[in-house]
Order: sequence, then structure tokens, then C-alpha cells
Amino acid sequence: MTRGGTNSPNPDPPVEQVGWADADRFVVGWVERPRGNRRPQAVLGAHAVRVLRGPLAERVHAPCAYVGESEDARRAAPGAAFTLFEDPGLQHLLCTVMAPDTDGRDLLYAVRDASGELVGTVRRVAGGPLSPHTWRIDQPGHPEVTGTGKLGSLKSPGKKLGASTGLAVDLVTRALTAQDGAKKQKKPRTLHWYAGEEKVMESEGSDTVSVRTDWLDRRLAFAFALIGDGPKPAKGAAGS
Repeated sequence: MTRGGTNSPNPDPPVEQVGWADADRFVVGWVERPRGNRRPQAVLGAHAVRVLRGPLAERVHAPCAYVGESEDARRAAPGAAFTLFEDPGLQHLLCTVMAPDTDGRDLLYAVRDASGELVGTVRRVAGGPLSPHTWRIDQPGHPEVTGTGKLGSLKSPGKKLGASTGLAVDLVTRALTAQDGAKKQKKPRTLHWYAGEEKVMESEGSDTVSVRTDWLDRRLAFAFALIGDGPKPAKGAAGS
């Protein structure tokens, strides 16, 4: 019997770990091999950041960093809301996402490496009655990355949209967001992350994150996925 609970005379081997530094498209979860036409039940593994590999019919979720949830893991990083480790035994710390500091209504998360040095910060910027929260990533030595529900560069053929059109699009976006918020089951929103005109990342809720540039430190993208893009951020160890 596989870890996912399916009976098979030839169970699939465990999915091999891959490097975290160049993770391009990832999820955070337990699924190693998703359910599919030839697999009636998903195969599970450790709670980890998992890189999506292979065509859809043969897709695997390869672990690249492991989520620390035990008391030992919490003791390894006092004050952390989340911890990630390089190994499944949770012996080699990769990074910590510290419990947030409050800046007005915003939440500021410091991400630190295994030695305690600052990798960067992830800021959850509070929204308003008709506007959802947004995000900022600050990585030293690089421009600020902004994550919103709108495309960072709305263009018509050959030129950018005018200011009045942009305002109309913004108002429609806000109205639709407010309507979506009233639904009990809302599809995770897509966020577009830009540094100036450069698209750095795209995320579907905090379920699937796709990094588009080499220079973004993946630990900052992992931190966003752990915090979550829901109405309320996950608290991790800070809430226990």
C-alpha cells in the first residue's frame, strides 16, 4: 500500500528531492503524486514546498524544502511563525519566517536564513471596504516587488491605457472583488507580482506560485505561500 492509501502491486517510488534555489513553479502541501486517470488516489509524503514536474498526466510534486511543525523545529527558531528545512529529518534549517510586526494595519514578516541574516521582508498591505489586501516583497539590492490582483501593465495595441480607462478598470475590479468576497466558495484570486515593468511572479491564491525571474530569492516566495493569501493570514507557530 502506498502512502496515499492505494493498493498496487508496483507502488510508485518516492519522489526525489530537488534543489530549492531555482524552484520555478511550486505548491506547499503533502501530495507527492496527484490523483489522475491511472491513480485513483493521491500519494502523500511529508509537508513540504513541492516543485511541479512533468506533464499533467505524469505530474509529480517534488519536495525542495520541508515545513517544520514539531516542537523541535520550533525550538530551532525561537520567535518564528514558520520554519523551512533542507532535509526531511528537519535537522538543517533553511530559513525562518518571523512572527509579523504590525505597521498600522499592515503585517511585516522578516525572512531570515539559517544564520539569522535577513533575506528580505514580505509585507501584507491591508485593504479597504472595496479593495482587497495587496503584497510587497523587499529583497536587499533589488527593486520592490508589488503583488496585486491586477496586471501591472495594462496595455492596448501600441500604447498604455489612458488614466480614465485605468480608473474604470480599477473600479470594476474592486466591485467584482467585493462580490466575490460575498460568495461562500470563492476561487483563489490570481496575483501578478511586478518590479517596475518586469513580471517577477504569479500566484493563484497561495496554492500555486510561479516565479518568472532568476534574481528573486525563492525563500521570499516560499514565505508568501506559507503565510497565505486568504482573508486572514496563517499564523503558523505564532498562533499555537
